[in-house]
Amino acid sequence: MCGTVNDIRKSFASLRIDKKMRHREIAHFLQITEAELVDAHVGVSKLDAMQSSPNLARAVRLKKSWPELIQHIQLFGEVMALTRNEYGVHEKIGSYQHVSTQGDIGLVLSEKIDLRLFYKHWELAYMFEEGKGDSLQRSVQFFDECGQAVHKVFLLPDSVHQAFEQMMHDWADSNQDPGIEVQELSKQATDELKSLETFDFDSFRNDWANLLDTHDFFGLLKKYHLNRLQAFELIGHHYAEQLPRDAVGSLLKTAAHLNVPVMIFVGNRGAIQIHTGPIKHVLDAKGWLNVLDHDFNLHLRLNDIHKVWLVRKPTKDGIVSSMEILDEQGDVIALIFGKRKPGQAELDTWRDLLESCKNTSDPDEAVMEELAN
Repeated sequence: MCGTVNDIRKSFASLRIDKKMRHREIAHFLQITEAELVDAHVGVSKLDAMQSSPNLARAVRLKKSWPELIQHIQLFGEVMALTRNEYGVHEKIGSYQHVSTQGDIGLVLSEKIDLRLFYKHWELAYMFEEGKGDSLQRSVQFFDECGQAVHKVFLLPDSVHQAFEQMMHDWADSNQDPGIEVQELSKQATDELKSLETFDFDSFRNDWANLLDTHDFFGLLKKYHLNRLQAFELIGHHYAEQLPRDAVGSLLKTAAHLNVPVMIFVGNRGAIQIHTGPIKHVLDAKGWLNVLDHDFNLHLRLNDIHKVWLVRKPTKDGIVSSMEILDEQGDVIALIFGKRKPGQAELDTWRDLLESCKNTSDPDEAVMEELAN
């Protein structure tokens, strides 16, 4: 473990320049959390950072004023929003607009940036500046109590950098000494059914059949003390069917080929980020499945996709179908729906595309032609 602040700073600079490693990779290599890696750069002055060029790096710890910080980010103009979990990364370019708060949940509902922010899991925030060649990369980064990144905002060359500097002035925490303590990350054990003999299957299936909204599914899981994977395995093929792992690539490539608009959700305990619309460029590279479009990037680590499910949830607008991508613990890596709004039935083209994944794992030309017609 890399112990002192100076050790962390030196290792960060070396690994960024020599190994081209990302923050998450450096933290893992040093056996610290990402928050500890960033926090080690708190207290570096702008002058000191410039003298350490070409890898200027400094951080400013922010006040724990989550709704106000997100409100201020609206002033940045166009930025890149990033939300990820262990096996999925969701990057979206756009502006933060229509920001609001409902209880301890933050909402960003702009045309391109669509977020649900669960502030009860937010614990630390930083502004980070890092030299990259002749440019300066600026970001605002949020972490949970375990030091795991929940959401990041990266400024672009045409962002309003004056608003970034104003945020640093207005929202810097009074304590700018490096050093934090984070809680140990503990993986929640999968709940086990107490007894299949006493589980009320009929009631569970009846409640599933009478769902009125996709959001009601969370209440269904809570009522029956189930996680997602258990629910899918119990409900039966009428509402949930397991798909081959490579159905994910097949679905995305065919959706791109046929220009079928989708909704792609990636999240963690602190944030969910959503892309809505068509996708264009889908490719595999070095164990990752990628969508590489102008304003949207998605990266899914293929080897860690454990189970893929086709799930059908009744709503007052009809059945809503989704592909749900889970890791080995049964946690969600990503969810994929057809584009729709409340009050609208899902597109037949989406439903047909998703159903076709039961029969093929590659975007076969015959399947594409059939769906196109």
